[in-house]
This record gives sequence, C-alpha cells and structure tokens, in this order.
Amino acid sequence: MERVLIITILLLITLSFGQEKVIIESDKLEREKDNIVIAEGNVVITSGDKVLKSQKVIYDSEKKIVTVPVKFYIKTNTFEGTGSHGWYDFENDSGEVFDYQGKVDNQYYVRGYYLKKEKDVYYFKDGEFSGCPFDQYDWNFKAKSGSLKENDQLKAYNMSFRFCRLPIFYTPYFSYPTTDRKTGFLDPMISQDTYNPFIYRQPFFYAINDSSDITFTTDYRNKQGLGTSLEYRRVFERGINFKTNIDLFKESGKKDWWQNRPESPKTFRYRFSLETNYSPFYNWQFFTKADIPSDRYFFEDFYNYSRLKYTAFTRSYIFGRANTDKYLLELNFNYLYDLTTPNNKATLQRLPQLRFYWKESKLFDLPFYFDYLSDNNYFFREEGTTGLRSDNIFRVVNYNYFGKILNTSEITPRLTLYLNTKGNNAFDSRFLIPFKNTTQATFFRPYKDFNHIIIPKISFEYISKINQSSLPYYDRSDRINEKEDIDFSLFNIFNFKNNNFLRWEISQGYTFLNHYYIGENMYNSHIKPLKNSVYLNIGKYSADSILYYDMEKKNLIRTISSFSTPIRDNIIYSVAYTYDRGTSTENSQKQISNSIFVNYKNFSFRVGILNNLKYGYVQNKNLIFDWNRGCWSLSFSYWEDYNITTQKRYKNIFIIINILDMRYRVPFVRN
Repeated sequence: MERVLIITILLLITLSFGQEKVIIESDKLEREKDNIVIAEGNVVITSGDKVLKSQKVIYDSEKKIVTVPVKFYIKTNTFEGTGSHGWYDFENDSGEVFDYQGKVDNQYYVRGYYLKKEKDVYYFKDGEFSGCPFDQYDWNFKAKSGSLKENDQLKAYNMSFRFCRLPIFYTPYFSYPTTDRKTGFLDPMISQDTYNPFIYRQPFFYAINDSSDITFTTDYRNKQGLGTSLEYRRVFERGINFKTNIDLFKESGKKDWWQNRPESPKTFRYRFSLETNYSPFYNWQFFTKADIPSDRYFFEDFYNYSRLKYTAFTRSYIFGRANTDKYLLELNFNYLYDLTTPNNKATLQRLPQLRFYWKESKLFDLPFYFDYLSDNNYFFREEGTTGLRSDNIFRVVNYNYFGKILNTSEITPRLTLYLNTKGNNAFDSRFLIPFKNTTQATFFRPYKDFNHIIIPKISFEYISKINQSSLPYYDRSDRINEKEDIDFSLFNIFNFKNNNFLRWEISQGYTFLNHYYIGENMYNSHIKPLKNSVYLNIGKYSADSILYYDMEKKNLIRTISSFSTPIRDNIIYSVAYTYDRGTSTENSQKQISNSIFVNYKNFSFRVGILNNLKYGYVQNKNLIFDWNRGCWSLSFSYWEDYNITTQKRYKNIFIIINILDMRYRVPFVRN
C-alpha cells in the first residue's frame, strides 16, 4: 500500500513540468496582456517526455502560473489521465487540480475530487486508488481527506477499504511513512505450523542510518514457547556487504516434538548466521558465511512448514577467489555440520583448501590445448583418517577435423598424494593416465518444414586398474573406477520451423573388462546396457525419457521418464516415473508421480500425487488453486509430505491474497 499512496499523490500534480523547456502548440495563440498568453483549440504542451492536451490554456509569464480552465489530458512516464481544471505556480512550486482520474505507473488506477501542492506537501480530498479499473471495482482504498509530505509521512482521515464493493476496513486516522527506510512496525504474520495451533510474529524495523538497519522480530508460539530474532544489515564502502541474524528461542510445554529422538529436549535453542562479501585486493573477492544451529533438529522444528526442514547440513566458510584471464585461484576454509547423523565425528572436513586452475590454453602453435587443476587441502575427521591431500590433473586435448568428421583425443595424467594420513609421516600416492578418444560426424539435411541433423559417434575410454585399498579413505568420489570401454551412439535431431523439437539418442557399449559402472553401481558383464534417450516438444505434447536396458538379462536397469499430454484444450495430464534396480533390493528405487493441470479463464488448478512404489506409500500430495483477477489474486495450496526416515507426516495449507503487490500469507497446518 505504501507504493500506491506515494506514487498516487506525488505524481498526480503532473502540470509541474519543472525546469525543462516548455513548447506550446495550438490553433489559436494570442496575448491578452503583456504577461498573459492564451492558447485555444487543440492545445498541446510538451516538455521533455511530458505531454498536456486541452482546448484552452492560460499562461501568466510574470507570475509563472499556468491555468487550465477546462478539461485536460496529461501523460508522463509515470502517469496518464485527465482532470476537469487546475493551475500550477512554477515560482512557488504549488498548484491545484480538480476531478482527476488516471493510471499511475501503468499499474494503479487513481481518482479524486481535489489535490493541492504546496512545496513538498500534498493535500487531497476524496482520494481513491486501486489496482483494478474503476469499472471493475474489485477493490479500492478511499480517504475523505489527507496530506502527504515527501520523505516523511502520509496522513489520511476517514480511510476505508472496500472489496467487491463491500466495506472491509475503516479507520478515522491512518499514518504511514513515505520513505523506504523508516523506523516502525512491519506486517505481522499470524499462522500455524505442525506443532503450534497459533503463531504470532511481529517484526520491528529500525533504520540506524542510510547504510545500516536492524529488524527485531518477536516470535510467539503457543505450544513451543517464546523467542526473538535480530537481523543486522550494513553496506560499507567499496561494495562490502554484511548481514547477520540471531534467532533465540526458549521452549516450554510438553515438547512432544522431541519424542523418539536420541537427544534430550532442550530449553534454549538458537541459530546464528552471517554473510559477507568484500574485495580487499585487486582481482580478489572474499565471501564469508556462518550458519550455526543449536542442535540438529532446529530446521525441522522451526521451518517444518517448508522444505528447509529437510536441510541435511549447514556450511560455514571463508572463501576467497582470484580470477584472471590466465588462471583461477581459490582459498577455502570450510566447515560442514552434518544434521543427519547423531554426531559430527565422521564428517569429512577440508580445512584449509587451496585450488589452482590454469585455464585452457593452446600448446605452442600445435593443434593441442591444455589445462591444469591442483586441489590441495588438509582433511580430517574427528574420528577417522586425517592428513594432507594434493590432487593434480594435467589435461591435454587435441581437436582434428576431417571434413564433417571431428576427432577429439584427450589424455589426463593424474597424480594424487596423501601425506601423514596414519599419523607417522606415512606417504601414499596414486598415479593414473586416463585416455579418451571420440570420433563423430555431423550430417545436416534441410527439408521444407524441418531440419534433420544426424550425429554418429564412437568413443573409447581407458582408465588403468590400480589397487586403491591401501589408500586412505577421503570420500567415495576419490575412488577412481577402472575402464576399458567402447561406446557407440547415434543422435537424431529434428528442428521444426513451428518451434517443435525432437532429439533421440540411442547408444550401446562394450567393456573389455568383466564389469561396468552406472553411477556408483557395478554390474558384471561385458555388454553394457542399451541407452535410449528421447526428448520431444510437439505442440502441447512433451516427453523426456532416459532408460538403460540390460541386453543379456533382458530387464530394465534404470529409467527416468516423464510425459505430458492435453486431455482437452484447458486440461493437461502429466506423469513421471523413476526406477533404479540398483545392485540389491536395499538400494533400489521406484516412484511414480501423477498430476493434472487445469486452466480456465482466470482460474488455474493443479493436483499432484507422488507414490513410492517400492514401499507402497504416498510420499507427497499437493493441490494448488489460483484465481487471478489481474489487479489482485487469491491462491490456495495444500501440501502433505511424509518422511519415512523419521516417520513424520507434515501437512500445510496456505491461503495467499496478493493485493497491491503485498502478500498476506495465512498458513494453516494440521498434525
């Protein structure tokens, strides 16, 4: 509402053309006295990007007053509308306009009986404004009288709010700041969540100065207790930003949400977060972040109405980066706090970490390019392996064209060093020389309605087998799987002139070893699975599918597929299926999602259900309803989410009314 009130009253005195040059055009122009000029008949006054049109305008050059005694039309870059008559004093920066009506900022509709300007103060009577056209009249604000002072405050008397012509709210007096940064109370939030039938949060904004501010928020939850949060923001010189937030909460009551947890209930809970970015040196930019909760269940308990409740870890770091045309240098002090385990003792930490990357460059005048990446860090776990690790990758690649054929050869020597991992100055190393060669051709065929692109490709990849069992365990991606694979692929791409699109890839591979990998899963066979990948968008039909099929065992290994089809002109049905057979029953997955989207006039409706087929339960339900009237909108959403690990079910209902680009969000949650 602040934006509308300010723009409405500040910009309606559009007869004020400021100090720009004024040009008057008319059918008849005469001088009544030495200082009075009267323009009549199709009068057009322009000044910069401002235009005023009327049938008669009187200008007093001595007093510098322009008077429009009849109806006029005016347009600026922020306002377009009409008035019955008015005047403006350029010398004293004052004026009046009567019976005005128009549109502000190409978004808000305004009208009123009277508006007067004196210096930086605006006075109005019977002022009315809305985001809807007045013939639609969905909602509007109206004040009998009032005043506004620039960069100060608005005062309105006998103000009412009507919705669909029904009076909803009335106040004899209303005051509102007219600056973006004004100390005062912000919009409260009244809600529910999984644990509390009633929540009231009241923020208070304190503007310290032009570069810093503080927001205090009182947080009352009738079951959990009472808390507060403090957010401090500041902008320093040279683009340095600083933001910190502290949440403090004292729990009370039965604390039922602590049931079936290995930890005892806590009384005082908190979360501290901090973010900064700064550039103290040339080409260097530093980022700092800290996120420290009091316990592993803070996000689940205080953000259970959102997906933040599934936060797996928090990260605190100081990260520096120097980026030039030749190289990239990164320095990282990073600490992970794992929220999924009983303690943090087995969590891998890299502190500090130094990464250097020499960007791809040409090797002399040869058709070879190279780059180099070095990742060095001290890694540790509170319980487990600790030591120094240096991973160095030097890549050389060659590109050769033979007509339509492109051959790419790539060799990547990789040396990884581990020092002092057993606490007795032990030294371990791993040296690999992976090699990959890819040959592909591109055939292009134009047709009347589409272009057809065919790309056959053959690639060979080799990674030598080495014994890594004696190496210290860093993480699972540090275990490099051996390869002697050859893969054949065929791509067909159809680009239609009506923006339809189809891409189809089919590939088959063979390994000279007795096993191959898909992701982290190992399968025992020489014949790699058949890969079929399709993406299409034709009219209202769309599909995206990728699947792996075991040719020897004749069964499906993995698929991720989705399909969307119109049932009628305004109804679309979508289905998505995910399956991963894995290497055992324990790590297999199977899910299916069904959803329907309905769009009719200014109504839209979506419902979706996600089923876990492996364990036979509904994992997620959601329903969203939107009613968009253009100048305001109403949204209703229902979410139900089940976490099989904690065996907790979360249900959320939100009603969101958007008026004046302000969202009033009322969540209702049931256990």
